[in-house]
Amino acid sequence: MASTITSSGLGSGLDVDSIVTKLVAADRSAQDTRLNTTKAKADLQISGLGALKSAMNTLQQSLAKLTSGGDLGKRTASVSDASIFTATASKSAQPGQTQIEVLSLARAQKLGSDAFASSSALVGAGDMTFTVGSNSFTVTATATTTVAQLRDAINSASGNVGVGATLVAEDGGTRMVLTARNTGTANAVGVSTSLTNFSELQSATDSQVKVDGYTRTSAYNYVSNVVDGVSISLNKASVGTKVTVTVAADDSAANTAVNNFVEAYNTLVQTYSSLTGYDAASKTAGALMGDAALRSTSLAMRSIIGASVESGTFDTLTDIGITTNIDGTLKVDAAKLATSLTDDNTSIQNMFGSTSGIATRMNTLVEGYIKADGPIDNKLDALNKVLSRIDIDREALDARMAQKEALYRTQFNSLDAIVSKYKNVATYLDQMDNERYNQRANS
Repeated sequence: MASTITSSGLGSGLDVDSIVTKLVAADRSAQDTRLNTTKAKADLQISGLGALKSAMNTLQQSLAKLTSGGDLGKRTASVSDASIFTATASKSAQPGQTQIEVLSLARAQKLGSDAFASSSALVGAGDMTFTVGSNSFTVTATATTTVAQLRDAINSASGNVGVGATLVAEDGGTRMVLTARNTGTANAVGVSTSLTNFSELQSATDSQVKVDGYTRTSAYNYVSNVVDGVSISLNKASVGTKVTVTVAADDSAANTAVNNFVEAYNTLVQTYSSLTGYDAASKTAGALMGDAALRSTSLAMRSIIGASVESGTFDTLTDIGITTNIDGTLKVDAAKLATSLTDDNTSIQNMFGSTSGIATRMNTLVEGYIKADGPIDNKLDALNKVLSRIDIDREALDARMAQKEALYRTQFNSLDAIVSKYKNVATYLDQMDNERYNQRANS
């Protein structure tokens, strides 16, 4: 509200500015208190909803590790001799052992040209056509094309998907070496040209492995799904050496996933309690106390936690060492959980990740609450509208108070003028009395 410079009170001696300021402050006090209280409550609720949504997002991230595609079904693959090859296992791999023998590695073909005098020597006019598998491309040289320029033209040629050209300067001159960009016989390079002759420096070969006595051939030194869900990266051939691949459930990853879920769930429970509870010591209610939708969601989550899921050896969280405390948080018996994962990891996967599993159902519940246009977003929209309305009400209040201040000043200025007038009359009468007194005294 803009301030006004006045000279009110000069005639009457009244502190008009102070009186007007106090009257205006008294008029707006109750309305200011109401707006401030409403804003503080809305701000607190917005902050609370933000904390709640954050806790639910964290829980949802932990649930993703327990549902299909998460960490419960992870597999590890170990090998008895990693110098020969290494292995990885996907969730489709079945626990067990496989023996693999590496017979040969895949190699890329290399071709060498006749010797040129130097890299700046002219190659002559003509075409050079390359074939790699079912793809082919042609490079055309002119009478002024050098060996170096031909190399560059090959490497940058449109359609070149399988051959790289380099120059090697050796005692006999400069030779062009063509190397297949991929290993394996299927990626061998064919060259047709009258510009020079090429001889094979290294033949293209495929990799070969024996898996439990059965042969598997690949164009590469990476063999995918050599058995269901197991892939190997070859390092060297070692004929006669059988390397054992052991696939097992990744209990460490599963244990971490379960504990992360418990931690995230407990954080949500504690957040919920602080937002909906009542602190008797401070006589303070939580920002979201009495929220029916939130209470319903909390009860539904507790119901899911305590549910029994037909999943095999284990049907409840209690069966695997996860129990509920009095305050609703969860507690993990680390030894019992570890033993359960070792005994029947698949049953625990089903308990959490099946269509009726704990993680699946809880994820659906949480998603329904935090999704766009869900209860949290709707509440936040409503609260933001409250804050916008408060801003409008403040502007209107300022305008009304400015009018009141102007009215008070007009009234007190009028009073000031009246008082000033009567003071002038009183002063005049005093002067008249003084003059009559002085006249009598002098007569």
